[in-house]
Amino acid sequence: MGDNGAVSADGSRTVTVRRFASMADADREDLAYWRTLTPAERILLTWQISREQATLAGQPLHEPGLCRSVARVRRR
Repeated sequence: MGDNGAVSADGSRTVTVRRFASMADADREDLAYWRTLTPAERILLTWQISREQATLAGQPLHEPGLCRSVARVRRR
């Protein structure tokens, strides 16, 4: 994972920059990359992106976990 902007085991980051002729080409390459990852790697990267977005938005990183809101619907 260390060569597409991910964090490696030692904490360092590397970024690969590519230029595409069209957005469709970029989308195909993006999809191919995500398909090479295991589900666990996808979840980890998605979580890292979410944390980075919260940081950029100035939101606290309290990481509340899954939403456990409960609602009940009663039929009359």
